[in-house]
Amino acid sequence: MEKNNTRSRTSTTKLPATPSSRRGQLRKASILKAATSLFLKDGYGATSVNTIVARSGGSKATFYSYFPTKDVLLRAVVDGIVSNREEPQLQASEDIRITLSTYAEHRLQVVFSQRHQALLGLIVAERERFPDIALMYFERGPKRSHDLLVAYMLELKQRGHLDIESAEESAEFFIGMLLHQWYISQLLLRASLPTTEAMRQRAGHVVDRFLGAFRKP
Repeated sequence: MEKNNTRSRTSTTKLPATPSSRRGQLRKASILKAATSLFLKDGYGATSVNTIVARSGGSKATFYSYFPTKDVLLRAVVDGIVSNREEPQLQASEDIRITLSTYAEHRLQVVFSQRHQALLGLIVAERERFPDIALMYFERGPKRSHDLLVAYMLELKQRGHLDIESAEESAEFFIGMLLHQWYISQLLLRASLPTTEAMRQRAGHVVDRFLGAFRKP
């Protein structure tokens, strides 16, 4: 048992290899693309290395030359998704209503996209085996977005635009109004994903409510 635990801890420190050739880079990218599609569709446990190799082409030897273990590949997949996500710019010098509405619509579009729903399902299903992956997702996804909003709220407070005591608390209020009810419905009831128009309307309504409560005249 101790030997297995040691091997498991050691495997979590391994990193994907970096190909030196253009051909190698393309092969690695192909493996990542195939694994991303399969993990999000079928889950980590139900996806074998053989299936990934069959989808991406090449051989198992090539696969293992880039990804020593399947869990190293899982980390690379999640990292690739959350690290490449763009966030809207929150500039306190620009129109507050437009800026917050853009941010709110973007958050709704990300959280309630089919891709994010599949990613979240994957993270939750594997968080006991891979708590570091869940932490990676949290820090580079929800926490990063939240921290950007907190910094924006703080700057608005300092410029005298918002009558708030805590930027952290105000950001929590805003995100809670925006996401909570829909999020719970998705999580527990598997409700249909909202339409683009519904997200636009909800974003505008939440921004109006928030500014009506906290914007200085």
